[in-house]
Amino acid sequence: MVAVDSNSWDSRGLVVLLGFLQAVYTLEGCETAAQVAEEAVQAEILAPLAVVGSIAGSWLIGLAYLLALLFAVQDIASVQATTFTIPIAQLFYDAVGPQLTQMCLILVAISQVMATITTFTASSRLFYALVRDDAFPLKKQYMTLNRFQAPYWGVWTSVLIGCIISCAYIGSAIAFNAILSSAAISVMLSYLQPLIIRVFWPSSIEDFGPFRLGKWSWPVNFASFLFTGLVCILFILPMTYPVDVLNMNYSIVAVGGLLVVITINWFWWGRHSFKGLVKTVMIK
Repeated sequence: MVAVDSNSWDSRGLVVLLGFLQAVYTLEGCETAAQVAEEAVQAEILAPLAVVGSIAGSWLIGLAYLLALLFAVQDIASVQATTFTIPIAQLFYDAVGPQLTQMCLILVAISQVMATITTFTASSRLFYALVRDDAFPLKKQYMTLNRFQAPYWGVWTSVLIGCIISCAYIGSAIAFNAILSSAAISVMLSYLQPLIIRVFWPSSIEDFGPFRLGKWSWPVNFASFLFTGLVCILFILPMTYPVDVLNMNYSIVAVGGLLVVITINWFWWGRHSFKGLVKTVMIK
């Protein structure tokens, strides 16, 4: 959860923008339906419906959840001065007592586990797509499917990377938080790439599916481009002021490190083997 110290900023508008980042998290992950579209029947119809349904469902459930939290607040000062690691635990504790607080936190943990499983599912399919297009090494391994028709090499690579990132918390909470923040920025940057293509090269796509915005395509993509660019900038700003070595937002460092890894992979492997997207042919 994004915590913004409104007392340390002179600009209320900036505080509103920084607090707005919490809403952006509801948009992340909606593209998972597109990443598993190759495994679906009538993907050209079901995948867009799943993306839109994910956003609409997140908005509806998130709105109900936030309203419940707001009406459940007993004492703002108590939540701000909590000794719990997660401030929302103090809100639960003040509202419903210790036993129901444990149940609420278990529900939150279950939601996080389900989100993690979704992430592993999506990332394993990304590994599969990259090696299929010869943009990543170890093609034979990452295209191997298990008896459940899942690319298990990608799944377990994702689990291993997740465990390594989690271990960063043992060494430094600052580094761990930087990695988490960089993940949000990286997702938004991935959204920005197709938007840039659709805004500056609108005629680059010739084949369209059943879902198309028509004349509204460019204005909607342009608005999305501006919004996503703004969010990427806001995500690297510090949450409190004055800024010191402890409250500095180091996510830009983590994103820079990720870009270095991607660049190395491109010059080491990608530029020699990647010739373009591999088209899937349906044989009837």
